[in-house]
Amino acid sequence: MSDYDPTRRTALRLIGATAAASGLATAATAQENESNESDGDAHEGTGDDADRRPIILAGRSEYWYGIAPEEIEGEENPTLDLAAGTEYELVWINVDGAEHELIIETEDGEELEESDSSEEAGEAVSMTFEASEDAAEYYCEYHPEAMRGDVELGQGFDLAPHEHEGHDHGTEGNESADENSSE
Repeated sequence: MSDYDPTRRTALRLIGATAAASGLATAATAQENESNESDGDAHEGTGDDADRRPIILAGRSEYWYGIAPEEIEGEENPTLDLAAGTEYELVWINVDGAEHELIIETEDGEELEESDSSEEAGEAVSMTFEASEDAAEYYCEYHPEAMRGDVELGQGFDLAPHEHEGHDHGTEGNESADENSSE
C-alpha cells in the first residue's frame, strides 16, 4: 500500500472521530477496524442495498479527495463510476473547515442532486441518490473550479461488503482513528 499523505491521514482521523455521530460506524470505521461492533447501527431495510458501503470523499478547497472505494483511494477529484438506476450513499468529510456543498449536475449544468453544506472541520455529510443517465459531473458549490470531478455511467463501483482478510488496510492508521473517536 502507498504512503499515507496528510489528506488521507486527516480524513481517516476525521472519519474515526465523526463515525458514531454521523451513522458511519458500520460503513467507514469497520473498514479501518474490523472488530468495531455497535448495537445501535443496524442496517435499515433489507436486501443488497442495505449492506452496500458508501462512496467516501474528503472535501478541501483545492479538490475532492477519494477515500473509498479502493478504486478512487488517494485520487484528487476522482471519477465516480456509477450504474444508472442504482441508489448510492455518498459521504464527504469537511477536512479544512471551509464551506463546501457537493452538487451532481448534467452536462448542460442542470442540478440533479445536492448535499447539505458544511463549514465545520470534521463534519461528515451524507447524501443518498439514484444515479441518473444524465449525471455528468460533481462539484463544490463554493469551489466549483478546483473541486470538480466527472461522473461516468458504467458498471458502477463494487460497494458490496467484503471481508478484510486479504487486504493490508485492515489495521494501518487505526490508532489515529481510535484516539480521536472520543473527541
